[in-house]
Amino acid sequence: MEDTQSSHARETSDERRKFYITTAIDYPNGPPHIGHALEKVAADVIARYHRLLGDDTYFSIGSDENSQHVARIAEAQGVDPRLWIATIEEKARRVWDTLDVSYDNWIRTTAEPHKRASQELYKRALAKGDIYRSRYTGWFCPNCNEFYTTDELVDGHCPIHWTVIPEWLEEENYFFALTNYSQQLQEHIEQNPDFIVPANRRAEVLGMLKLGLRDFSTSRLVRADGARWGIPVPGDDQQMIYVWFDALTNYITAVGFPDEPERFQHYWPADAHVIGKDIIRFHCLYWPAMLLSANLPLPKQIAVHGFITLEGKRISTSAGNVLDPIELVEEFGVDAVRYYLLRKVSFTSDGDFSRAGLVKSYTDELANDLGNLVHRLLSMVTRYRQGQVPPLGSPGELELELQQTIKEVQTQSEQFLENWNIERALEAVWSVVRRLNQYIEQNQPWQLARHPEQAERLDNVLASATEGLRLVTLLLAPYIPTTSGRIREQLGQGPLQDGIWSSELAWGRQPVKQITSGPVLFARLEEEAQEGDLHQPGKRKPDGSNRSQ
Repeated sequence: MEDTQSSHARETSDERRKFYITTAIDYPNGPPHIGHALEKVAADVIARYHRLLGDDTYFSIGSDENSQHVARIAEAQGVDPRLWIATIEEKARRVWDTLDVSYDNWIRTTAEPHKRASQELYKRALAKGDIYRSRYTGWFCPNCNEFYTTDELVDGHCPIHWTVIPEWLEEENYFFALTNYSQQLQEHIEQNPDFIVPANRRAEVLGMLKLGLRDFSTSRLVRADGARWGIPVPGDDQQMIYVWFDALTNYITAVGFPDEPERFQHYWPADAHVIGKDIIRFHCLYWPAMLLSANLPLPKQIAVHGFITLEGKRISTSAGNVLDPIELVEEFGVDAVRYYLLRKVSFTSDGDFSRAGLVKSYTDELANDLGNLVHRLLSMVTRYRQGQVPPLGSPGELELELQQTIKEVQTQSEQFLENWNIERALEAVWSVVRRLNQYIEQNQPWQLARHPEQAERLDNVLASATEGLRLVTLLLAPYIPTTSGRIREQLGQGPLQDGIWSSELAWGRQPVKQITSGPVLFARLEEEAQEGDLHQPGKRKPDGSNRSQ
């Protein structure tokens, strides 16, 4: 990723660096499930991280509504397409709000500004001579809006949507001359190693280029018996802009193209597009070529994640193998779900989401590591010093080691986040949680409290452990923001604000003076929560429920 300077280097800058991040927009063919959650939560971590650094951060997500597939689903349900997409949009927003996804913008591709942006981009490709008319014959999957050759089908089914049998289409459409940009795309990808990450996805795209590109269809014919759903091709209202040409344009619509040139110039190019591996061709080849055709800058980076399976099985809406994130949050709490996704499911490769893994993560790490640390440390400050945190004293060997560990972990976690190693970044931060527990065990404050002559040492241990916990709340803020905020409240610290890493993320910068007790952060799971599959909800003890407010 370009510009990997740490937050320390940014302290001296008078100007806020902009950071524009997007996720793929989802088809409103149904509410989001747990398979969609890793992308949105991971992008949220990066957006929160850049806000904490003080960057002018803009985070856009939304819904891809112009697909003929959407119109067909609405027709099958016996409802107007606009009513259908409005219903799904409401459900989708509720899912992402429940998971604490802090998006700044929600784009709908049926909105008028997006229609203008799509048609403007199309006109630029026409003016460049990159749009031409031709006849297409081939297999079309309505779920992924992609054409496939017979060889690309798997037992007659779509290679991505394995329950869908593509339909054979023969019609005259407009095409985009993707092949005109083969060499330019290859040169850009080879000269910018961080343009596509991780490296195996970059190699995959280069492999596509070496096999040779094909021009792609940019329109669909309006059929006599079909609904006029979508954005008309400029100058030909008998053709609708193909959903991928329309959908990809959302990334520039979201920052003001073409209506707000100053805003667009400020935020574009995007610093990061976050996508799944199934749409890599569209984002890493189609989209850059479309931008080149329009003489617009390319995004700085495209971060590609793998798929999630559910209890070892492929997630499929049509097969009914899905899981509602809202139900999970109601059972385990928002930060437990976020933590498990980020810590135990790799962003850069395929991973599995399981009940056993979630329960173990909740119990062993959130409850036993973090929850126990907060509870016993604040209890000791209350018991031994009536809630007053002593000033930091002269550091001994253990205190110096603790300070150095936290400083090194901050640098490591920032480097990992800049390189999309989100699970390793969180693992590094968690090592501080464990180190603080170890520090308490090494010093045994409960023993020091029995000896009045050890009062000064006890003061320093309590003050140092509390200061370490304060810094942990900042380091954990991108991942589990609700829990981080609650701990900060108990430490008498203010709310998380933009730029707080520069102002407070240093030993002794904002020491805790007074603590207050609070509910258990991660209440013990009852037995039924530890048995059965993910579709059989369990319960937590009512005290200390970790739900998003």
